[in-house]
Amino acid sequence: MSSPPDTDTLDREMQRLVTQGVLSRDEAAALLDATRSGQSRSEALPSGMDDKDRVKEQAARDKRHWVRTTRVCNQRCTFCLDSMNQDGTRIETAALKTYIALGRRLGRERLILSGGEATVHPEFLELVRYGREVGYDWIQVVTNGMMFSYKGFARAAARAGLNEATVSMHGHTAQLHDKLTGTPSAFVTGLQGIRNLQATGQVVVNIDIVLNKQNYRVLPEMLAFWFGHGIREFDLLHLVPFGRGFDEHRASLFFDLNDAVPYFRRAFAWADQPGVYLWTNRMPVTYLEGFERLIQEPHKLQSEFDGGRHNFEGWLRTGVKPDCWGERCDYCFLEGPCRATLLPYRERLLQGEFASVRVDSRLAWPGDAAQRAFRSQRPTRLRVTAPDATTATETLKDLAFPLARRDVALADGADPTALLGQADRFVVSTLAQAHAYLLGAPALPADVEIEVALTRELAGWLLDHPEVCRARGHRLIAALQTHEFRSGVVDHDPDPQMLQRLAQAGVRLKAVPRCIAGAEVEPADRPHLDAALLDGAGHLDLDRFVHHYIVHEYRVKSLRCVRCAEVDHCDGLHINYLREHGFGVMMPQDADGRPLSDATSFETLTEALRETNARRSREDLKRLVGRHRPEARAQDDAPEV
Repeated sequence: MSSPPDTDTLDREMQRLVTQGVLSRDEAAALLDATRSGQSRSEALPSGMDDKDRVKEQAARDKRHWVRTTRVCNQRCTFCLDSMNQDGTRIETAALKTYIALGRRLGRERLILSGGEATVHPEFLELVRYGREVGYDWIQVVTNGMMFSYKGFARAAARAGLNEATVSMHGHTAQLHDKLTGTPSAFVTGLQGIRNLQATGQVVVNIDIVLNKQNYRVLPEMLAFWFGHGIREFDLLHLVPFGRGFDEHRASLFFDLNDAVPYFRRAFAWADQPGVYLWTNRMPVTYLEGFERLIQEPHKLQSEFDGGRHNFEGWLRTGVKPDCWGERCDYCFLEGPCRATLLPYRERLLQGEFASVRVDSRLAWPGDAAQRAFRSQRPTRLRVTAPDATTATETLKDLAFPLARRDVALADGADPTALLGQADRFVVSTLAQAHAYLLGAPALPADVEIEVALTRELAGWLLDHPEVCRARGHRLIAALQTHEFRSGVVDHDPDPQMLQRLAQAGVRLKAVPRCIAGAEVEPADRPHLDAALLDGAGHLDLDRFVHHYIVHEYRVKSLRCVRCAEVDHCDGLHINYLREHGFGVMMPQDADGRPLSDATSFETLTEALRETNARRSREDLKRLVGRHRPEARAQDDAPEV
C-alpha cells in the first residue's frame, strides 16, 4: 500500500471526486475530517467476549470504504431511502477507480460497492477486479440480486474477487417482495441470484430486510424461509423518515412498534441459533429488551451524521436547523443525539449555561474563540486533568470560575497534597492512586471528596477495605465509567451485583440508577462541556460531539421505567453497559423505593400500550429518551404528528 496523500493533495482529490459526481460534498467532508483527525474507526478487539459478540464487534470496527457506482436502480422500492438521489446516471469508471485506490491509500480494508444498484454499472466486474488489484482484503456488494440471476455474471463476479453479497429481500413470497419493490419478478430473480452466488462456493451471501407495515407480521416466517435457503446473516433495517417511503407511502409502511413486539420477539429468537447472526439497523433501543445484544453498535451513529453533515454543521455554526427538521423528527433514529442533545448543547454553549465543564491542561487551544466560548460558561463544577499538581494549580488559577466546585485528576505519582484547599474532589483511576490517596502516609484528609473511576479492580479494592468506606462515608464516590465499545464494559466494569455491594458498604455511587444501587446516588455529569469539543471558531466540532455523545450521553431506560417514580430524575444506563447486562437490571420503583410488581414484564407493558391512546404512548416514550428536557422543549417548534 502506498503512503497516504498529504493534506493539500487530499483536498484536491476530494474536490475532483465531487466534481466528477463520485462523492457528495457531505461525503467528501466526512472523509476529510476522519482522515485529518486520525479516526481510523478500527482498533484491536479486546478479549473477554462471547464468540458471536467478538465477531460482530470486529466486523463493526472494520475500516470500510463505501463506493456508490450508480444513481440508477432496476427496482422501485416503496420505502427507498435514496430515491431523491437517483437521477438515472452512472459514474465514470476512471473516476470510480481513482476513489477506490484512494480508499486503500487511506488504510481502508473492506471495499463496499453500492448504488442505486451497483451491479447495473456496465463495468461492475472491472471495479471488483480493480479493488482486488489495489489490495482490499474483502470486497462486498449491496444489491437487489437481480443481475446475479444470470449464472455467468455471478461466476464472473466470484472470479473477479467478490467476497460477499448483501442481497435486499423484503419478503418470502413473490407477492410480498414484488409489491414492496414495485418490480414484477423481483423475488424470482433475487432468489435465483442468491442461489447462483452460493453455487460459486466463493461468495458469502446475506440478506437485508427493511421492516415495514407490510412485512413485520411475517418476519419470523421470512427468517425461517431464508434460513432454509442457506442464509445465516440478516440485517434488519428499521424505517427512517426520508425518501419515497416517508413522502409517498407513509401510511402503508410506518407502523406502531408496540404492535410489532410479539412478531419481533419470535424473529429475534433466531439469534440464538448456532452460526446465525442478526443485526438491527436504526431499531429503537427500548424495543430490544431481552435481546440487548442485537442493539446496533453505537459508534455507527458517526456514519448517520456523516450522511447529513452539511445540515448538522450548518446548525452548529449558524443556528439554521436541518432541512429535515419538523414532523420527521418523531420518526427518526437520530432524534436522541440530534434534537434532544445537539440542539441543547449548542444553546447552552451560546448562553454560557453549562453547569459542568472539563479541560485537560495539556490541551492546545485551537484558537482564541474556543477559549472565549469555554470561559464564557458559568459552571458549578469544573474538572481539570493534569500531569502534576503545579500544572493543575496553574490551570485552576487561569480559569477561576467563581462558583465552580473543582475536581482534579492527576497522573500516577503526582502529589495531590499540594492541591489541598484548591481542589474540592480528587479523582482516583488506578490502584496506585487508591493506595496513595486513601491509605498513604498521610492519606488525604477525611473531609476531602474522593471520586473513584470504577473498574472491577478498583471496586474489588474498595470492598477489600471496608474501613476506608466507613471512614469516608458519602465523601467517597464510585463513578461507573462509560465506553465507546461494549468490549470496554466486558473487560473493565464491575457488574450490577458488585455495584450493589459497594452501595451497601456505604459508598455513594455515581452514574448508576437508584434501582440498581438501592440507595441515593449522584447523577452523571451530563450535559458537560469538554474544551476538546470546540473548534477554532468556538463552535462544537461535529465529529467530536458525536464521539462525545456515544461515550457520555448515550444513556437509555427500559420502556418499563415510564412507571417509575424516578423516571424524570434518572439518567438510565449507558448504552454499552446495558448491552452487556440488559434492561432487566433496572426495576421501576414507587416513591418509597419499593419495586413495582406490576411493571416487571416488557411484554405486558407493550400489550397495554397497544390498547391505550396512541398519543399517550408517544408522550411516554418521549420521557424515556429525553425529548422533554426543559432546554429541548423551549426550542421544539416541530408539530405533533
